[in-house]
Amino acid sequence: MRVLTRRRPSAARLSDHAPGTGRQRRSRAAAALAGLLAVALVFTGCAGENDGGAASSARALRAAGDGTLTIYNSYKIAGLDPIGTGTNWLFDWGVAENLLQITETGEVAPWLAESVVRDGDTRWVATLRKGVTFQNGKPVDAPAVAAALSRQIARSAAARVYLDQATTVTADGEKVVITTPAPNAMVPAALAARDNSLQIYDVAAMDAAGGDSAKIVGAGAYSGPYAITAWTPDNLVLAPYQKHWEGTPPLKGITVRVVPDEQARLAGVRSGEADMAFYPSTSAKLELKGDKDMHVLSSELALQSLLVEMNLKAGIFTDTAVRKAFTAAIDYRGIAADVGNGQFAAATGLYPPTMSFAVDSQVHDLNEAKRLLDTAGWVPGGDGIRSKDGRRLVVRFVTQAQGPETNDVAIAMQDQVARAGFELRIDNAEDSAAVKKDPGAWESSVALSGSLSGTADPIQPYLVRWTTGGSSNAQGVANPEIDAIGAQLRGEFDTARRDALLERAQQILVREQAYVVAGTFKYFTVVTGPEWADYRVSSVRRHLTSQTGK
Repeated sequence: MRVLTRRRPSAARLSDHAPGTGRQRRSRAAAALAGLLAVALVFTGCAGENDGGAASSARALRAAGDGTLTIYNSYKIAGLDPIGTGTNWLFDWGVAENLLQITETGEVAPWLAESVVRDGDTRWVATLRKGVTFQNGKPVDAPAVAAALSRQIARSAAARVYLDQATTVTADGEKVVITTPAPNAMVPAALAARDNSLQIYDVAAMDAAGGDSAKIVGAGAYSGPYAITAWTPDNLVLAPYQKHWEGTPPLKGITVRVVPDEQARLAGVRSGEADMAFYPSTSAKLELKGDKDMHVLSSELALQSLLVEMNLKAGIFTDTAVRKAFTAAIDYRGIAADVGNGQFAAATGLYPPTMSFAVDSQVHDLNEAKRLLDTAGWVPGGDGIRSKDGRRLVVRFVTQAQGPETNDVAIAMQDQVARAGFELRIDNAEDSAAVKKDPGAWESSVALSGSLSGTADPIQPYLVRWTTGGSSNAQGVANPEIDAIGAQLRGEFDTARRDALLERAQQILVREQAYVVAGTFKYFTVVTGPEWADYRVSSVRRHLTSQTGK
């Protein structure tokens, strides 16, 4: 199934840093590299630096180094049992694997399964890759896979977004058979999703842990190229699984450490204590310009959307006219051009234009925004901010402290919507989801949605964000037609008909009701030191694989 069908400052050094990192490691690697280059010059002469120079130097530095990788990240690793939350990071960091995967070009492809074939409307047959084992040595065979999928369907809310709880999974010889109670077009996306819905793992090891993540450490319950040797929500330490089915991975050890402050993450890379810093703000590229030891690298595709949501439960955005005025006041191209610094792609609709179902539905029209507010009775004051019946047109706008790009978007929007008469007050919350649980605490938010970059399929994020009662529907969308479209999407195998349903949904969500817009689309960006100047940033957030570092 192909989904991309058409083109449309400084900080204090942190204590307890990961083993094998720091200035000493970089100095040793640099000294060794100098020796290697000196030998190379004897044979090759002093060739000039070319486009491959940084990549060649990076490979040489890694060859001369200690073989470890340290990443400073901003998001916690909440737990290790997939029936809970937070184990999507284990997919990112090369620990967990699925039956299928989304490739960098947006295609569903084999992974632990050699193939998954639909046999009728409700039956799917998976043929497993031979010779695969969990990190504890147990075989990843049909009974093991069926047990993992069955446990997820029975106990994971994330899995049940994709698969009804009445879905059965059985072992049929060397094959796995998935039988759904009704036609379900989401099965391939479910088996490929990077979230914690349908990861494959050793059920016996998980059950033995009894929900205690500390007991999963060292159990070898997953099948990926790297196994967990230590874990806290703020620190993940991994070792290579020597018998991984793709061969022994090249790195000797990996540490993923949570460092909430962006400047501390960048300082870690600059000092050599970290090799990579994830989730830099959009200003990082300008800040690091000219620093030859710091590399700002981005993914090929911008599949992460920063969604601007309106609170439909209370406040000013219960008025459709005010919502439409707000979305018309946002200059989407301006956000990408003025604050993105190459990390943003302008949003002309709710979905990236590479998607076959994307509709150009978002239009910046300041005059229309003013007209709508005039008609709705909102009168400009002396400072330009409008009022009605003694109430100022204030938007309490929630951003995510762990995602600095959300605050960048908010700052850009603040000046834009002020021209129409909105006062945007930014709440950069440590836990934005907690703030949005109280309908009286916010009017709008910008949320980083990575769903499409993990599945390249729109149905799961549609269901959780916009259908009545969806798990991520904090804004309170409750539209019968949106719900009906969601129900149809679940069972629609025909791509053209699915696209038509999604196109109609976008008309409702954006143009007719202005429930939500995409503020911008984001390329995934990573800051690295010189040892990783050749790192390929994934568009689908497979940050570490068995090939990383080769």
